Amino acid sequence: MNRQELESQPVQRKKIWEIDESFKCALIGTCLSRGELRKLSREKVYAVAPASDDYLLHSQFIGIAGRQDPKGKALHKYLEKKYRAATRKYFLVTTDEEIKRLWEEDLAEGRVDSGWWAVMTHPLASMELVAQLYRKVHMLGHDCVGSYHKKKIMIGSLRSKVSALEEVLGSERQSYLRENRQLKKEIAGLAVEIAGHSSAPQEEPDRQANEELRRLNSELSSRIEELTVELEGMKGRHAHAMEKVRKMEEQHLILQQRVTEQTGEMAALEDMLLQHPAQGNPCAACADQNTRKCPGLNLCGRTVLYVGGLHRMVPHYRQLVENSGGRFMHHDGGKEISRNLLPKMLITADAVFCPIDCVSHDACNCVKTMCKRYRKPFVMMRSASLSSLAKGLTDIIQ
Repeated sequence: MNRQELESQPVQRKKIWEIDESFKCALIGTCLSRGELRKLSREKVYAVAPASDDYLLHSQFIGIAGRQDPKGKALHKYLEKKYRAATRKYFLVTTDEEIKRLWEEDLAEGRVDSGWWAVMTHPLASMELVAQLYRKVHMLGHDCVGSYHKKKIMIGSLRSKVSALEEVLGSERQSYLRENRQLKKEIAGLAVEIAGHSSAPQEEPDRQANEELRRLNSELSSRIEELTVELEGMKGRHAHAMEKVRKMEEQHLILQQRVTEQTGEMAALEDMLLQHPAQGNPCAACADQNTRKCPGLNLCGRTVLYVGGLHRMVPHYRQLVENSGGRFMHHDGGKEISRNLLPKMLITADAVFCPIDCVSHDACNCVKTMCKRYRKPFVMMRSASLSSLAKGLTDIIQ
């Protein structure tokens, strides 16, 4: 579509609930900071349940972004207002090449969040362009994890510098106080001396001495002012350094938590892949299946109900459960399969799994309530990936 056709037709920008589900996590994570999520969660319109950590809060807002209700509309209005000025230039262009050029300019200037919002809501951005730019946003997240150790070393270096700066500041302060006390004594002595000279008849040498004393007094006063300004500057630099250390420590803790979660999930998936071949069910040919003599991790015929997740991944979920000696059932959380079937399926299940990043908030709460009522093991996974499922299966097997 050329510019003339665009101007002749009313093209509406995309709403947040119209954006593809696979991009919602990156959109919320890029455009809303942890502080903003906490602030928004306290507003009545969202009615967000209290979250034990920032990741769960992030997941709840991913669910809100997928619904065309008062919550979703309020979230869209907030982001539109936040990025209205920064993204106005995007909606003056009509081709993928022009959109990509504006994105690369924002990326070079560090405006990833506003550029990503503009691309995701642009009515003429193709899925190929969105997928291409999503890969860049995804790799930026990996860059943060890759720089984990560098930031840790940098934090240690900054702490050393702050300690050295505190020592210098303390030394300069003591020196300033000593010099200030000495200057006050000298000024007081000069004032007495000047008063004595003023009361007596002055000759030419006395007048020259008085002028020298006044000059010295002026220099000492200027030196006091310079030291005071220097001391205030050092205090400001110290406060700035401490704030930088605090922010980097917060980033360090977030990265450390993510690395720990991903390492545990990958280890669980690797253990299952090593114990079970990629094709077929090894338990079918084993005489010790579902017995205490089982040589490896085994669900021993237990039924696993998976609620939510990615539709294209369901065959892989099934294969992973069955290769671990279990039976697999799936419910999409109410999108296509009736919600009325969920209680019936849950009664026959021995354990229930639910990925918090790919299931509706209502379905998650419903499953959680029913599992508590029927005393069923309930595993809330970090994501809809195979590694998260493998980690959850390992936990219930152990």
